[in-house]
Amino acid sequence: MVEDNYDFLFIGDHTHAVDTKNRVAIPSSFRRNFPSGTEDHIVLLRGAGGCIEAHVRPEWRLYVQRFRSLGRYNKEDLVLRRLLFSGSTEIELDGQMRVLLPKKLMELAGIGAEARFIGQGSFFEIWNPQQFDDFAAQNSPLYDELIQRLDGGRAVEEKAAERGGQDQRGVPSAGNVP
Repeated sequence: MVEDNYDFLFIGDHTHAVDTKNRVAIPSSFRRNFPSGTEDHIVLLRGAGGCIEAHVRPEWRLYVQRFRSLGRYNKEDLVLRRLLFSGSTEIELDGQMRVLLPKKLMELAGIGAEARFIGQGSFFEIWNPQQFDDFAAQNSPLYDELIQRLDGGRAVEEKAAERGGQDQRGVPSAGNVP
């Protein structure tokens, strides 16, 4: 979500124990990538597919901007806003950079004794390790197709550049607009 800002980038897969008070340590590689001045808070919310999403403040502010364009009384938009924002919470990290996972979010994500942190670029997800393993196994066959599609998109842009900056419809490609 954060465009052209690589001051923080959450990547990798890390599993940590959840203590009896529902606290879990943020992986050190993630902590090092928190934007300066935001190291003590994250926003947690119900993520898609059975996980918890975690956002640092700058990215959360940009994420929330997307909701301004939704219809105020459109039924689907209203449901999304109500469920997303009512289930979101800002958490202050303790001195050991642990996050207290809210019980409701833990239950929704099926998190117990361990939590798996999955980097998503500008934010990260927190999963039940077995559920993430199941997700990865189920979706791994799709990976080759999706990564090729991504590369295919780049190939279309490169061909457009070769044709003088025009895509297939005669529209200038983003990389060649003066």
